[in-house]
Amino acid sequence: MHAKVRSQRRRSAAGQAAVEFIASLLLVLLVLTGIIHIARLARTSLFLHAVLRGDTGRRAMRSGVLAHASTHISDWNPGADNIRHTADDQPVHGGLVVPNTVQMLTDFSVRSASDWSFVAQDSRLPLSMIRLRESPNSATIVGFVHGEETLHVPVDHVLRELVYDKDDVAIKEEVWMPLMGGLY
Repeated sequence: MHAKVRSQRRRSAAGQAAVEFIASLLLVLLVLTGIIHIARLARTSLFLHAVLRGDTGRRAMRSGVLAHASTHISDWNPGADNIRHTADDQPVHGGLVVPNTVQMLTDFSVRSASDWSFVAQDSRLPLSMIRLRESPNSATIVGFVHGEETLHVPVDHVLRELVYDKDDVAIKEEVWMPLMGGLY
């Protein structure tokens, strides 16, 4: 009688081990699929950003390109969910932080203040760059070329069914480059 009970316990333990193995294998496959999806999103973002930088940089180097006025972001307000650093956050444009920061960066871009005397009116620099140091609000002097693009990355079927419930994820990149006006 004892042998029969031990045999049933062994079969029960073997069945439980098989179920646990299958459950853990499915969990590992789900995590692996998620890691692959995140890597695909990161690769797409880096690729899109590199393409935009190249295109925007080429346009910024041409002479006669019209400048876009950049809208400097000084802070972020939490959106409807009232949680910071989420997708519904709203930018706060303007503020005193941006002009002061740009002026400080301009001051520290040369070894000494006398180095600015080498930037002459007859150089090939755009007028905005020549007047950069003289302006009390240098953030408004520099013209920019803007590039923006959105790509949609499909979500794997397994992640769509078990986790995410969306067909694709939108990757948006935006690039601003200062006008260089034909400077090579």
